Amino acid sequence: MTLILDQLREWQGTDGPAEWQAAWDRARALLHPIWEGRDMTWDGVILADGGAALATALYIIARETNANPSQITRDQVEELKQRQPGETDGDIPPRWESRLRALGHDLDDTADPVVVRWRALRVDNSPPIDAPDAVYEDSTHRWGPAFLEGIRYTLAPIWRDRLQF
Repeated sequence: MTLILDQLREWQGTDGPAEWQAAWDRARALLHPIWEGRDMTWDGVILADGGAALATALYIIARETNANPSQITRDQVEELKQRQPGETDGDIPPRWESRLRALGHDLDDTADPVVVRWRALRVDNSPPIDAPDAVYEDSTHRWGPAFLEGIRYTLAPIWRDRLQF
């Protein structure tokens, strides 16, 4: 049984920019009081994706603002994950990707730990258009890009009081 926080530590690895490592440390510290002891069953995969998305958001914002990830606020992360005026959910992944490119990441570089995690997070879990109706009726089915689904769940109101930015 893999615990969510252990999975996040594994995904963090030891490579990448100092801000990347600091963003993961901050994400795990924020999530520890909520997810200590929770495993990767059922919603744990979504929560793990949410933790990785949170680390990625902290990294992007910290690099763009020249701040330490510990200084990033919930409002800043919320703003990054929200649709901008006129956007759909489909517009959010390219926006994050353009920001990663602006930070110097080549999204085809499979040796870059930031890119490796991003490529896993941007996978769209939506069922195909021709999926049977039962799939669309199943409330436990994953929908949309893993990072967006995960970070929305991670920052959901249910965790607000315990997720102390």
